Order: sequence, then structure tokens, then C-alpha cells
Amino acid sequence: MAIVSKDKAGAALALVATSTPRLPAAAGILSACGLAPERGGFLRSIMRRKPAADTIVWEDNNLVFPLGDAQVAVSLMPGPIPWSSLEGPCATAPSWPEAAEAMRRHKYHFVVAVIGGTIEAVARRVILTRLVSAVTSDTDAVGVYWGEATSVHEPKQFVREAKAARADDIPGPLWIDVRVEENADGSFRCFTTGLAPLGFLEIEIERTTVPPEELMGFVGDTACYVVNKRLHIRDGETMGRTPTEQYKVHHTRSMFDRPAVMRLVA
Repeated sequence: MAIVSKDKAGAALALVATSTPRLPAAAGILSACGLAPERGGFLRSIMRRKPAADTIVWEDNNLVFPLGDAQVAVSLMPGPIPWSSLEGPCATAPSWPEAAEAMRRHKYHFVVAVIGGTIEAVARRVILTRLVSAVTSDTDAVGVYWGEATSVHEPKQFVREAKAARADDIPGPLWIDVRVEENADGSFRCFTTGLAPLGFLEIEIERTTVPPEELMGFVGDTACYVVNKRLHIRDGETMGRTPTEQYKVHHTRSMFDRPAVMRLVA
């Protein structure tokens, strides 16, 4: 049984931090909506309903156009992203140690959004990823803030990983933050951020002795598998990497102040 986002008409958005107010070409952003149609035509009907390139233009630093029954909006904001939103993600960016230094330099930012319509939650974020990549590639971008995962990304790395984004092969590191922390007894806990906007339960492991790098890989791979296959693992079922290493699944209260999660217990 698949869990599908109930908020189909909601907005999926991300922010591109930039050092200058240079606007990306409208044609490039429109073109990004039609890149690499899904195998099996999952997004083809949406892409066919793009407006003609000569009908969209920047107006007062805003670019808005329809995409199927949704809307794409790209807006340049005359100031930086509040540091209170970036400080934590920059301090914990696993693959970008220079994140804080880079993001402190930005003076403007673009809000990139796919708004309304009936586009499925995962497909909506595939489109958003392509749009963000187009804006990042054609501006003086210093970083990307993917708010749904409270994570930041180095521009070139984001563009590289965005190229392969598919609704059945999601760019997990861009959309889902996997965090490992040490407990007081020397064991580890692990949790995700970013699955809920896709229509799935966040994953948590409260205590395990699995090494951090291995744990992060297992949870990250599990998150991607669940989304790619649109799976709902039922309360009480088991899962694991091998027949001898199994976790029992509990749908239960989170360790944090957030909705119920999928807790994995060894």
C-alpha cells in the first residue's frame, strides 16, 4: 500500500543563495521542466503542457508560468536567507565542510516553487529539483537550501546529483537528511528529515551499535527504497540488510517534537 501526500495542492519549494541579483534566463528554466522524461512516461503529460518559450518573461524579478494544472514560480528576494535557518544545516553538512563560510557570503536568494495542482508529491519534487538546478547553473549561486530536509548543498554538487533525478530513482542526499548522533552510553541514534513532505513516515533508530557511516548508509538506502517503490512498511513488520540483521518496525511517537515516525528496533 502506498502513502501519497494528501496535500497535493501544496507548494514544494527550495531556496538558492546567490552573491549577486543576476537573473537566470527564462528559457533555461522553462527547458528544465522538460528534461529527461520519466521511464514509462510518468511526467510526459505534464511536460507536454508547458507554455511556449516566448510567452514567459521576468516581471519585477518574478517568473511565473503554468505547468500542467500547477504553477512554477521563481522569485529573486532582495536579501539573504535568515542565518537562523542556515546555521544548523551549515554546521552539520556532511559533504560540504565549507558550507558556513560559503553561505555567509550570499546577499540575495531565489525562491523556487511548484505550487498547486494535482502533481504527485515525489514527481513535484523531481520538477523542483530540475528547476533549482537550472537556477543554480545560471546565477552566481553560492549554495542551495532544501528546507524540507533542513539541509544545504554546494552548487556544483547539487547540479551533478540533480541530473539523475527520477520519480522512481530519487536523489536521496538532496531531499533527505540522515543524521547520526552518539548516545550517552556510546551507542548511536539515527533519524531522517525530508520523508514526510514526500508522503512517508520519517525513520528513526533510537539505539544501535552499528557504526555511524554504516548506519547512515543503511537508513539512507532504506529511505530511498521506500520512496522509489512507494512502499508502506506496516507496524510490526521486520526489515534489514541481511537475514540475520533485522529491525522490527514500530509506528510510534518520535524522539523529537514531530508527528509519528517509523521506528526501527533491533
